[in-house]
Amino acid sequence: MIKQFKYLVVAAMLFIVSGTEAKTLSFGLKGGVTLSSLSLNGDVEKMFSSDNRAGFFIGPMIGVNLPLGFEVDGAVMYSQNKVIYSDEIATISDIQRMIEIPVNLKWSIGFKNIIGVYATAGPDFMFNFGKMNDIAGHLTAVNNTPVTADTKEFTVGISLGAGVVLVGHLQLGFNYIIPLQDSYTFSAEGLGEVLSAKDKRWQISAAYLF
Repeated sequence: MIKQFKYLVVAAMLFIVSGTEAKTLSFGLKGGVTLSSLSLNGDVEKMFSSDNRAGFFIGPMIGVNLPLGFEVDGAVMYSQNKVIYSDEIATISDIQRMIEIPVNLKWSIGFKNIIGVYATAGPDFMFNFGKMNDIAGHLTAVNNTPVTADTKEFTVGISLGAGVVLVGHLQLGFNYIIPLQDSYTFSAEGLGEVLSAKDKRWQISAAYLF
């Protein structure tokens, strides 16, 4: 199902590109930093450090210009952040690694291609391949009860953002991603699920369009 969805996203972007003239397209590079917080639900949630987990993202982007100041832009980015667990014995962390594909509808207004402002909204697709094995292993060792971590391979969020455009090429912006699904869960043998987490993220980005 995940592979089929990846193909669908790629096919949709190729369809958009093939149906537009070259002058309406823009290509660039986007990167920035992420500040994440966890929305936790479970018996051990107090053990997790849930705020200000810094990460980063980077990757190529494409924009398709539309009438009336609108644009559709998308990117394929490598993204990662840290998950931290702490108890009276130790502090353990795992790295969450993802391929992130945001697709936004953007509306912008500017002054003679010198400076402008924009607002964006759209879905944010995440393909996760980082595992929480170190934290799960520590919980097993402490409780002598097998603990497994399940990282959701595919999640979707809603991204809302705004920013400025300088000299028609440099975009500086921020956006907030609201998760629609759990990012990962922990389950203990005989107890079932003991923790679920949704990953809320602020992103501060810079993009250069060629």
